[in-house]
Amino acid sequence: MKVLFLGGIFSDRDKSDIIRNSKGGVQYAADTLQKNYINGFSQSKSVQAVSVINLPFIGAYPNRYRQLFYRPVTERESLNQATILNIGFFNLTIVKNIHKVILAIKTILSEMKSHPDQRQVLVCYSMHFPFLVACYFVKLLRKETHLCVIVPDLPEYMAVRKGVAKFFFHMLSRVSYFIVSKSDSIVAITREMLEKFDADIQKVVIEGIADKRYISIAEVGQRKNYYLYTGTLDRRYGIRNLVDSYVSSGIDSYELYICGDGDDRKYVEGVSASNPNVKYFGQLDRDSVLGLQRDAALLINPRDNDSVYTKYSFPSKIIEYMSSGVPVLMYKLDGIPEEYYDFCYLIPPGGDGLKMKLLELSKLADSEFISKGKSAKQFIVENKMPDMQVGKLLDAIKGKDHV
Repeated sequence: MKVLFLGGIFSDRDKSDIIRNSKGGVQYAADTLQKNYINGFSQSKSVQAVSVINLPFIGAYPNRYRQLFYRPVTERESLNQATILNIGFFNLTIVKNIHKVILAIKTILSEMKSHPDQRQVLVCYSMHFPFLVACYFVKLLRKETHLCVIVPDLPEYMAVRKGVAKFFFHMLSRVSYFIVSKSDSIVAITREMLEKFDADIQKVVIEGIADKRYISIAEVGQRKNYYLYTGTLDRRYGIRNLVDSYVSSGIDSYELYICGDGDDRKYVEGVSASNPNVKYFGQLDRDSVLGLQRDAALLINPRDNDSVYTKYSFPSKIIEYMSSGVPVLMYKLDGIPEEYYDFCYLIPPGGDGLKMKLLELSKLADSEFISKGKSAKQFIVENKMPDMQVGKLLDAIKGKDHV
C-alpha cells in the first residue's frame, strides 16, 4: 500500500520562514496533528511508502502573509520514513486556492504513476476546499484509488461569518459535504461528526494523536508556581472566563500564564497590564510552549459545554496537555470520550465553577498533582500513540469499524 497524504505541514526547513512571514495566528495544532498521522502511517508494516503532497496552511497575501509567493526552501525532504514534496504556490487571496487545486492534482497523479503496481490510498487532510476539489478530480480519473478524508473540523463551525460571506461559505460547505460523500472512508474526531456523513462510507473515530517526540522528553520535575493556558484567545473557547475567574479568585500562590493569539488578545493584554499575576506571552513557537507546559503546576482548558459545536470538537490541547505529565483542569465536553475523565480535574457547571475549582486546587499538595499528571501521561502512552491511532484508520481502509 502506498499512502499519498495531501496536507499542509510546516517542514523543518521552511518552518522558521513561515512563522516570520505570518501575520496573526499560526496553525501549530494542525501542523502537529498532520505530522502525527504521517508518523503513524510510516510506522505501519502494511504501508510500503508515504508521500506527502505539501501545500502549507498559511494565510493569504497581503492581509495574513507577507509574501505574494510561497517558495519552499527545498522541494523534497524527509519526515522519518515519509517523503515530503514541498510545493510553491501563488499566495494571493482567492487566487491561491485555484492554484493549489491545479498543483495538487498534478503532483498526486505524478506520484501515482511512480508506483503503478501498489494499491494507492489518497488521504485528504481536512475539509479544506481546494484539497477536496483536487481529490475529487483525482478520484474521477483514478476510480480504483481509495480516498480517505480526515475531518478535524466541520466547515460550518470553523469561523463566524455574516451577510454575503456567510451565504458564500454556506454554498462552499454544501459542495464540500458532497465531495466527502464520494470518498471511501472518513476519519472524524467525534461520533457526532460522523453522523453528518453518508451512512454507507467506512468510518472511524480518532479524536487525536499524541506526539511521540514530546512524550519522550516530557519529564516533570519540581512544579513552578503558575497555571497555564496555551491556545486560541477567543471568547468561544473560554479565555475571558478563565481570566476573570482567576482574578476574582484572589489566588496569590500561583500566577496565570497565557500563550496564544486571537480575537480576545486585547482583552487579555488589558487584564495582564492591570494585574501583575496574569502574564501574557503572545504567540510562541511550539517548543517554547511545550517547555512552559512541562514546568507548569496546572494546565487549563477553559472551553465549556454550552455551545452546540462542542459535540463536534475534541480540543487538541487535551492530549498535548496530558502528554506533559502535568495535571489538567477542564470542563466535561460532549466531544471528549468518557475514558479521559479519570485522568484530569473537572470544572463543575455553573458561573463560579472555574473560580471555585481553581481555589480548591490551589490548596492541594504537590504529591496529589504529580500523581494525577503521571496517570494522565501513562494513559496517553498506552492508548493514543501514532501507531495505535493510525492503525484504526488502516483497519477502516481494510473494512473494519472503529466507531
